[in-house]
Amino acid sequence: MTQQPFPILWLTGNSGAGKTTLAEGFEQHWNKRHSDEHHPWSRRILVLDGDEMRSTISTENSLSKEGRRLHNLRVARLADLMQRKGFLVVVAVIAPFQDVREEIDALCCPLWIYIKRSSPVAADRPYEIPKNAALTIDNDLLTKEEGLVTLLTYARGYETGRVMKKPQKGLQNLIRA
Repeated sequence: MTQQPFPILWLTGNSGAGKTTLAEGFEQHWNKRHSDEHHPWSRRILVLDGDEMRSTISTENSLSKEGRRLHNLRVARLADLMQRKGFLVVVAVIAPFQDVREEIDALCCPLWIYIKRSSPVAADRPYEIPKNAALTIDNDLLTKEEGLVTLLTYARGYETGRVMKKPQKGLQNLIRA
């Protein structure tokens, strides 16, 4: 029996929404909690952060729509490669445009996790809210810890075999129970 590959969790949201904070918290939780080398997630979490990716593999891409598209597709290809190598990949990259997210879907089929936070709208920071997010974490309503628990609870669906691919609303209520 072939083991199901780890998912690619793509945290999308506008600049300053908390994507990197959640991704790093997720990585720290699993690498600390599951330090037992026999657990399948032990040391298998890989975070691809947008700022790090821009400063390393996408240095030539501008912040124009096409530059963002090229950057997002490059990160998607890297995420796909790392998933095939056996990593649970958490991508913390804005991916601001729905049409580009659809291209990303064709490359690596991530689970879209919308990190919502109110921020001023600016012409230089366009963002289209995802149409089919598997999960929304509202950082206007949740503390940093509650947002992390929401993400961890969602991911445990894979660990326990309860794969959740459809949009999940109200999952944050689980952390208050």
